Amino acid sequence: MQDPLYREIILEHWNNPQNFGEIKDADFVVDDNNPSCGDLIHLTGKIRDGKLINIKFTGEGCAISRASASVFTEKIKGMEISDIKKITPDEVLEELGLQLTPARMKCALLVYQTIKATKPFRE
Repeated sequence: MQDPLYREIILEHWNNPQNFGEIKDADFVVDDNNPSCGDLIHLTGKIRDGKLINIKFTGEGCAISRASASVFTEKIKGMEISDIKKITPDEVLEELGLQLTPARMKCALLVYQTIKATKPFRE
């Protein structure tokens, strides 16, 4: 994490994550983990007319994992499912603006991999 601005963004999302919580009447519920570091994520979401109208996450993990979940869920909330399917791992990492080691990339991509494994978002 070279740039202090990006460190600030990670810390802001760590301390005040967007979309943190759970949707009780969710259309999908999915859990995943990163066995190499122990990060856990729980996603719930609502879909209407081919659009992700709400998404929330909970879980345990490092600052990068939590910040990435916050940034990514904020990015995809309100998007068409077809557009979410087109997002690449590189785009997720670009949103964070960090150069990460391979081990830390797994932390940053946990939310992406979890959503992509969920039935409505599989290709």
